[in-house]
Amino acid sequence: MTRRDVLVLLLILAVAIPMPAGPVEVEVVTTIPVETSISGAGTRAASTVWPEMIRGARNTLDVAEFYLSTEPGSALEPVIAEVLEAGRRGVRVRILSDAGMAMTYPGTLARLKGKPGIEARHFDWRKLNGGILHAKYFVVDGREAYVGSQNFDWRALSHIHETGLRIRDPRFARALANIFEADWRYSGGDAAAYREPTATPPVRFPKDARLVASPAEFNPPGVGNALEELIRLLDSSRQRVTVQLLSYSVETPKGRFVPIDEALRRAAGRGVSVRLLVADWNLRPSQVAGLKGLALVPNIEVRFAVIPPAARGFIPYARVVHSKVMRVDDDVCWVGTSNWGYDYFFRSRNVEVILKHPDIARVLDRLFLSLWEGPYVHRLDPDREYQAPRIN
Repeated sequence: MTRRDVLVLLLILAVAIPMPAGPVEVEVVTTIPVETSISGAGTRAASTVWPEMIRGARNTLDVAEFYLSTEPGSALEPVIAEVLEAGRRGVRVRILSDAGMAMTYPGTLARLKGKPGIEARHFDWRKLNGGILHAKYFVVDGREAYVGSQNFDWRALSHIHETGLRIRDPRFARALANIFEADWRYSGGDAAAYREPTATPPVRFPKDARLVASPAEFNPPGVGNALEELIRLLDSSRQRVTVQLLSYSVETPKGRFVPIDEALRRAAGRGVSVRLLVADWNLRPSQVAGLKGLALVPNIEVRFAVIPPAARGFIPYARVVHSKVMRVDDDVCWVGTSNWGYDYFFRSRNVEVILKHPDIARVLDRLFLSLWEGPYVHRLDPDREYQAPRIN
């Protein structure tokens, strides 16, 4: 079968497969760092949901991850076992990971690559635009998907605050599959990977839920521009905005990146209450100035989270708030893989889910408030000099 035949078949299937008319079925999935008092707001853990989803795969499992890293006895080991078992029972498993991080963490990939039913490729945008694969998602059988802040990392299932969504909806599964297919083909050497998908029909999302991604120029039809949608949501806010991120940055090597900063200031100027919560990793000198500038704006409050060390001692790249979540007014939710800085929207592959869903909004609010009002969070003082924590 030629590539043209494959594209024609995908077009026929995209038109022929009926899309549901009802609401999107969504579950909030978290990681709450062990040995903390942070509330999970009744959510299930990724370490429970991931194996369940993979165990249910019958035909295909497409996994896109920044990197893969485990350690013996960790919460990621059962997940890896399910991926291996899926391949053995005939599921076609494809794993796409960032090329640079694959060199940093080669061991887990080596355990999976080449095993029955499993293919793996390295995603490398260095020559294209200098970016990376920062997205973290997987798609099961074209019917459900997971999108969230968790990397395929043992720490992300036990020692990092993370938030994601399990989405049982073929529209989202198909949109993510379209992104994956283009990135997979590019990573296999297909120079036309980002041109040919424009011939496929766009995914038509319901009015209360949609997928956006970055960089916009490499998105398939129907998947929106993440930065444009983010600014639109901020500009539509009327009462309150809460944001939780690993990092917020306006500084770049080539100058300041201000579209989000300006939108937050516009919201505050309209009287919107803006609360921004970041990780203590964001206190680095190259980033903290932007936070201090926001903290001086009336109606904007900035706080940072410090997750205490684990009882076992220091763990590199862990014990941190890593969730990427925004809430706007009563029911608008934004959950995804981007921190807020230039590279995440213009150079690196990221995906976000936008929902208008009161029940999901209430869960996300409880997760946010457990941190914001808890013992691990501190108000950012614009007049204070901060020292960034040890990361590695």
